[in-house]
Amino acid sequence: MKIRSAVFLAIGLALVLPIGISAQVEEEPYQMGRALPPLPSDGSLVELTLDEAIARALEMNLDIQAARLNPEIQNYSLFSARAAFAPTFSMTVGQNNSSQQSTSQLDGGIRTSTDRLTFNSSISKPVPWYGGRLSANFNNSRTETNNSFATLNPSFRSSFSLNYNQPLLSGFRVDNQRNALRTQEIQLEITDVQLQAQVENLTNQVRSAYWSLRSAIENIEIQRRALAQAQQLLAQNQIRVQLGTMSELQVVQAESQVANAEQSLLNAEVQWRNQELNFKRLLLGGADDPLLFQTLNPTSLPVMEEVTVDIQAAIERALVQRTDIRQQRQQKEISELNLEVTQDNVKPSLDLSASYSVSGVGGDQYQRDQLGGDPVLIGPGGYQDALQAIADRDTPTWNLSLNFSYPIGNQGAKANLERARLQMRQTELDLKSQELFIVTQVTDAGLNVTDTYLQWQAAQRSREVAERSAEIEQTRFTVGASTNYEVTEAQDNLRSARLSELRAIINYVNAIAEFERVQRVGG
Repeated sequence: MKIRSAVFLAIGLALVLPIGISAQVEEEPYQMGRALPPLPSDGSLVELTLDEAIARALEMNLDIQAARLNPEIQNYSLFSARAAFAPTFSMTVGQNNSSQQSTSQLDGGIRTSTDRLTFNSSISKPVPWYGGRLSANFNNSRTETNNSFATLNPSFRSSFSLNYNQPLLSGFRVDNQRNALRTQEIQLEITDVQLQAQVENLTNQVRSAYWSLRSAIENIEIQRRALAQAQQLLAQNQIRVQLGTMSELQVVQAESQVANAEQSLLNAEVQWRNQELNFKRLLLGGADDPLLFQTLNPTSLPVMEEVTVDIQAAIERALVQRTDIRQQRQQKEISELNLEVTQDNVKPSLDLSASYSVSGVGGDQYQRDQLGGDPVLIGPGGYQDALQAIADRDTPTWNLSLNFSYPIGNQGAKANLERARLQMRQTELDLKSQELFIVTQVTDAGLNVTDTYLQWQAAQRSREVAERSAEIEQTRFTVGASTNYEVTEAQDNLRSARLSELRAIINYVNAIAEFERVQRVGG
């Protein structure tokens, strides 16, 4: 009877030992980057490097495509502001006919009628310097009448004038139109900076999502290996129970371990699907993009090299080139413009107006021998006579005037000025606060690079220890020197150590990316 039991035990150990050895040495040592995502039914797998993912996102991402339109939209706003300085042409054509009954023998007839045709045109333009305004007018009329005293009939009158109005106090250095133009120019610069910020933020989002997807795939592999170890342990326990060297309770414990590992693997796959969908959202160009239904495999691997961190140099770069501080300074420039306008509005209005004009008349010239006699044509003429008189400057007229006005008290403008000064002070304080925030954010990001590298080194050592511990416990369990609980605990520790190292790797590469990002953009 003892011989038969010994034979059964030897056979059982022969069956158990190979399983133990295969559990000690996994199907192949775990190495980050070898794992593949769960393949779809059609087997379509798209491999993507980090640079390829960033390039695709910058080309296809719908948000960035919409953002690229903002500078063009703002450019049209700038064109609209410039249009305020475009010349304005106006023209008036009219005809008037009037009749009047005579009340005196000097009225030129019992009933006089006059028919007048007018054609007037003008062009005016605000000049983009010193607030001046230039205009030119060209007026013409043709008058025909039955008045017996008319010497030119029909008569033509033309005049040409040049006018210039120049503010000397309020409106000289700045005015609303020039302020609006400069504001739109700054807004265009702000829009360009905002686009740069969106490009940088999208790049950072793609990088973060890329490593999150890689981490999710590695998590599946780690959970799969943990499940395989739990299944191997369960198989060994079942054989030992059959041999009578182990109780049923330990089999139940191993089955529970397998169930927990299966649940962890399922959770890892759910997390992977969510991470892949989030990643695709950054890359897709629309709902019909074929990439939506393909499986992505990020092939780039983190470079685990210690990065030298120069926090002081990083702060200096950030204070110069960060998009948020640049926008803040540009907003400060707009506030300065608004303050300058409100200061100008407090000044009295003193305008210098200058004009120069010439005029001429023409038409058939008549003369009567006596009062009431018939008119006699003594000189034919026409419209060209009036134009010639203008060209010859026969009747020049010039005018200079100063126009002064000032609201008594001017309380409204003074109140606006004080409000603008307070807003300017507010903007300056906001700028200083932003500079302080940048200093602390860059410092924190730089320290985080060093911290996460040290954390990765610690996690790496912990994982190496956990691997050796799991191998030792499995070997001891195979020869009966360890318990089911100790093996399970060692396997759990190994899984946790691998996950901790994976998180440390991702945290480190993200910390480097964040340190670079906070030197270029805010947020």
